[in-house]
Amino acid sequence: MILTATLWGSETATKSREIVLETKKIDGAVHWTPEKVEVTPGEKIKFVVKHELEGGFDFHGFFIPILNVTEQVNRNEPTIVEVTLPKSLKPGDYPIGCQFHPKHVRATLVVSDKKGSKK
Repeated sequence: MILTATLWGSETATKSREIVLETKKIDGAVHWTPEKVEVTPGEKIKFVVKHELEGGFDFHGFFIPILNVTEQVNRNEPTIVEVTLPKSLKPGDYPIGCQFHPKHVRATLVVSDKKGSKK
């Protein structure tokens, strides 16, 4: 499935940076990996989201509340979500999770200022 979500600040013509997120089973729990995704305000991101775990659920959610992203990721069918981060997005840590299975371990969207540091 390919989904394009255009958020604030989408007027830029720069190429999107691709970030791959995958479900992994670690110590018996499902995680989104990598556990931290570093971005900066105004950046264009192309999330390639994969669920290739055998057994268990046939799908997982991909949920980034601060960006209004809520998608379903089916097993062995990568989902592509393209977003432009708002230039007004404040530096900090924001959850990346599964809206269908809240007990799964979340990843973190780490928003840094243009100098590469969180405030």
